Amino acid sequence: MIISIDGPAGSGKSTVAEILSKKLGFIHFNSGSLYRAVTVYLKHIDYDFNSITPDSITQNFDIKFDYKNGEMIVFVNKFNCTTHLRDNDISILSAKVSVNKHIREIIDRCQHNFAASHNLIIDGRDIGSHVFPDAEYKFYLDCSLEERAKRRLKEEQLKNNKVDLNEIILQIAERDEIDKHKKYAPLVVPKGAIIIDSSTLSIEEVVNEMLQHIKM
Repeated sequence: MIISIDGPAGSGKSTVAEILSKKLGFIHFNSGSLYRAVTVYLKHIDYDFNSITPDSITQNFDIKFDYKNGEMIVFVNKFNCTTHLRDNDISILSAKVSVNKHIREIIDRCQHNFAASHNLIIDGRDIGSHVFPDAEYKFYLDCSLEERAKRRLKEEQLKNNKVDLNEIILQIAERDEIDKHKKYAPLVVPKGAIIIDSSTLSIEEVVNEMLQHIKM
């Protein structure tokens, strides 16, 4: 079974998917981690991110991943990208990488191959709309820009990173624009998706609302 959770950056998709997967006994597959991993690798080889276009990257990437203590461990061309997946600059740069059709096709294949033999909860920005349009359950987790920025600010402060709320708002707004206007598989509400606005809800409330819709 596939349960997809789509939504904009910072809406809480990964956190909700992680909790939901434990409650249902599913594997949480974070598609964004694969895009971030490719981004980490490209940064590692000093790739010029300003040159990325939908057709500029044509090289193949050998992406391997496994789970250790519930965490996805990702290797790209044998380089372990896991440690830097959540770096703030990687989050920003991965938006540029994700516009590349060739990379999306590689990652789509990874997801389909893994889904063939596992029950998955997959979160991302085009899962229910493009990668798994026939998913048994599709959710779209929305949230206001301001609330998403506040959540990101708290995450960065917990890491002792000095960041500015207005700067984070601008970064997330830029990411939204890129995601919504991508030429290939843009961020949209998937057909038939259940929309949940998490702006005023706790993580637990979002999870419970999803569980009410899922019939096992």
